[in-house]
Formats: sequence, C-alpha cells, structure tokens
Amino acid sequence: MPPTLLIIEDEPELVRVLRSYLEQAGFNVLAALRGDTGLTTWEDKHPDLVILDLNLPGLDGLDVARRIRKNVIRRTPI
Repeated sequence: MPPTLLIIEDEPELVRVLRSYLEQAGFNVLAALRGDTGLTTWEDKHPDLVILDLNLPGLDGLDVARRIRKNVIRRTPI
C-alpha cells in the first residue's frame, strides 16, 4: 500500500498541482482546504506525512502543527 500524504492548503489550484505530481509518483493523496478540516482529516485518516500551509482559514497552520505534535503516539512528519 502506498504512503498517504495529507495536503492542508487553501489554494485549490496549488492542491490540484501537488496532488497530480504526488499521485503520479505513487502516493495516495488526501486534501483539506481549511486548518480545522485538515486536523480532522489527520485524526480520522492517519496519513504518513502532512504538507501544511501556514496561513489557513478555520485554524492557522501553526496551531494545526502544534496539535499534531501533541500526539506522542503518532509521530507524523510535517
């Protein structure tokens, strides 16, 4: 099973381009356009890596990163 990457980015065109390149490279790609929904997706789907924008609606990228880092059981690279 290929690694799963989560892109949390509020610019749909950038998400589209990143998804295209990463899927061509063999990765499974999830995406969220808001920080809060990205955090929920991370909690529910357990991706192997998060690609995170800093300026996001809903919850800023630094807050998302802090919440991910609080989880000491799942050490997801960001």
